[in-house]
Amino acid sequence: MSRFDLLKSWIRVGADRAKEGIDAVRPVGALRRVVGELRKQRLVVPESVLSNAIAHAPGVLAANATARRGQIQFDARFADGELACALEFFGTRFAPRGAKEITFRVHPAGSARDGRVRDLTGAIAGVIARGLWPMAIPPGKPLHGAIVDREGDDLVRVDLRSVPAVRDALGNGPMALVLEAIELKRIDTVDGELLLHLKLPGLNL
Repeated sequence: MSRFDLLKSWIRVGADRAKEGIDAVRPVGALRRVVGELRKQRLVVPESVLSNAIAHAPGVLAANATARRGQIQFDARFADGELACALEFFGTRFAPRGAKEITFRVHPAGSARDGRVRDLTGAIAGVIARGLWPMAIPPGKPLHGAIVDREGDDLVRVDLRSVPAVRDALGNGPMALVLEAIELKRIDTVDGELLLHLKLPGLNL
């Protein structure tokens, strides 16, 4: 099997898992929709998946997330109080056999200093990783736990390789190939959906 045949095979597995996981809330034609989105070199994550992920972040009692007006906005309740903030996509850095990083600007300014914000960002990173590489993160795998670094008072940076399920997948030769081949170009938030714009090799799906 050639390198691209292997990649196409894993992409199809990813589409099936995306059907079960990311688009399970939209069952009608879900698999067809996912494959269609892959052809357009993008994937769609509904904001309900974001809410579910942050609701399972450490210490969170209740949470809600929305993807609107260019931001991922979330409200979370902890034992010590409420937290409301937003993430705005700032940039990516994907290097061959290296970093798979996303940087967000945090609103309001100064929120990046709050460890709870970084925990929630780690959960969002898990959602993005599963959207980008659904073949590597089956439904049911925890999405939180990514390492999030602060850059100044208003930027946070997360390497998707630090998402535990992705880290496990990197030890699998064929899966590591797929993770290297699929690159995230940018993220948009439109009408309740997170749009992951991809860079893929020439594949006929």
